[in-house]
Amino acid sequence: MYVPEGLRNGGVTMTQLQRSFLACTLVLIASTVACGLPAGIVVETATSQTTPSATRYVSPTPLPTGTASRTPTWTAIPTFTAAPTATRTPEHTFTATPLSPATATPRPEPPTILSQAEYQVVETVILTNAGPGIAENVTLWVALVTSRPPYQEVLDSQALPSVFEVVTDEYGNQYARFEFRDVSPGGSVEATLTYQVSVSELAHEVSHCHGRMPSLYLLPETYVESDHPLVQALAREVSERHDSPCGRLKALYDYVVDHITYSSYEAGDRGAVWALDHGSGDCTEFADALLALSRASGIPARFLEGVTYREDVRADPSQIKHDWVEAYLPGHGWVPLDPTWGRLPNKRDAYFARMSPDHIIVTVGRNLSTLGGYHYFYYRWTGDQISISHQEEWEITKL
Repeated sequence: MYVPEGLRNGGVTMTQLQRSFLACTLVLIASTVACGLPAGIVVETATSQTTPSATRYVSPTPLPTGTASRTPTWTAIPTFTAAPTATRTPEHTFTATPLSPATATPRPEPPTILSQAEYQVVETVILTNAGPGIAENVTLWVALVTSRPPYQEVLDSQALPSVFEVVTDEYGNQYARFEFRDVSPGGSVEATLTYQVSVSELAHEVSHCHGRMPSLYLLPETYVESDHPLVQALAREVSERHDSPCGRLKALYDYVVDHITYSSYEAGDRGAVWALDHGSGDCTEFADALLALSRASGIPARFLEGVTYREDVRADPSQIKHDWVEAYLPGHGWVPLDPTWGRLPNKRDAYFARMSPDHIIVTVGRNLSTLGGYHYFYYRWTGDQISISHQEEWEITKL
């Protein structure tokens, strides 16, 4: 996961920009991904024509103790007309087009829901102005946890500050957009998102795998170099002995977990080619490698990013944030795969077309435009002689 030099170690160095501009508008990030590990383990290239939409929302008041709302909990202000938001167009974006009746596949067989667990998830992002100038306008985008059947259902959600815009990107991900004004040197602003989420343990029976597959999520993109000669040759070598997509995907999954060594958290995105060539990486490289090999084999695959619950970890983002994969199998639809958590022999089958009830999805898709290609949140500011740093905190409690 690439982090610009000035953004490492939680800070931002703006000396060169300050010398170049007396007044400037700076675009900065967000968060990088570290990989949560289970206990016991030490898009298409055509530019999307979809314009992100924005609606103003007010966070609801807390529910009385013992109650839970299963309806959308953000209250929209219908008279608000959102101004266009400025987002960077990614190199590779994708707009999903529904299949026509003539090419549509039969309705996929749903997974079996084995169990469910509920969590309270709290994310806090703190931005601090080191000065010496005043940050006149600070804009913060934070990816929202939303309901995503069959994986998870958001039962309740609250936000502070309570007034924000909801922006929807080309993948259907939603973001809270917060605006802060006149942040003094040494001053801080923060946003806190709180959710109650029900998460399902699910399993797909993939012994049979026949039917049509959509022509979606097959093309290369940044960090998912499915057209690279190394990836193409490796995908053919690993999967050529298997006739069905299910067999090919299992072979590719096994190859990734057998040939890539987990190297703990690495700052900076490296991509599939690097991971396969060096044989190491963190959860992002595991996911990128499996994405690229799957797409090179004709199997649609997409990137999932989120957080995971561990009983022995509460607030350390490096152990909570995580990346994994979905792939499309005919007759089954989108199935989950976590090659990082499945890399031990006794865990391998548990994370192929199956998922434990401790993975909470935040976003779908790689190189997200609203986040400027970064992860989880993104911010920018205007002002003269400004240096903004960030701090991110996650806490997940099992209910």
